[in-house]
Amino acid sequence: MKIFKVLKSGRGFTLVELGIVIGMLATLIGFATISLLNVQQKASINTTVQVIIADLKAQQAKAMIGDTEGRPTPSPYGVHLDNDQYVLFYGSTYSSTETTNFVVKLSENLEFTTPSTDIIFSQTTGEISSPVSITIRNTSSEEKTIQLNKYGVVTGVN
Repeated sequence: MKIFKVLKSGRGFTLVELGIVIGMLATLIGFATISLLNVQQKASINTTVQVIIADLKAQQAKAMIGDTEGRPTPSPYGVHLDNDQYVLFYGSTYSSTETTNFVVKLSENLEFTTPSTDIIFSQTTGEISSPVSITIRNTSSEEKTIQLNKYGVVTGVN
C-alpha cells in the first residue's frame, strides 16, 4: 500500500528541470550537426580529388594511345584549371572557345588555389613539361594537394 501512496502523491518535474533537460538536448543536437557538416565537407573534398585524379589519368591515357576522337590526327590532351572548374581539352594549347572542351564544375564550397593552370600531356609519352601541384580548398580552409611528376604520374595527395 505504501507504493500506491507514493504514486498518488504525484510529484512530477518542475518547469526549471524540464528547461534544463531541453537545453542540454539542444546543445547536444547542435554539436552533432556541426560535426556532421565537417564530415560532409571532408567527404566532398576527398571525392573531388579522386575524380580529378581519374580525369587526369584519362587525359594522359588518351594522349599516350593517340586517341583521335574522330579527328584526322592524334594530338596531346590536357586539363585547364580555373578557380571554380576545370576543363578537359585536346591539343597543345587550351582554347576557351573550342566546342569539344568538357567543363567540370567544382562544388560551390570548393576552389582551386592555383587557377589558370594548364597541364598538357604530350602525345605518345604522356609526359608533362614540369612537375605540377594542384591545390583544392574548401570553405573551412581544408586543403588537398595533388602532386604530379614530370611523367604525369600522381606522386602524392596531401
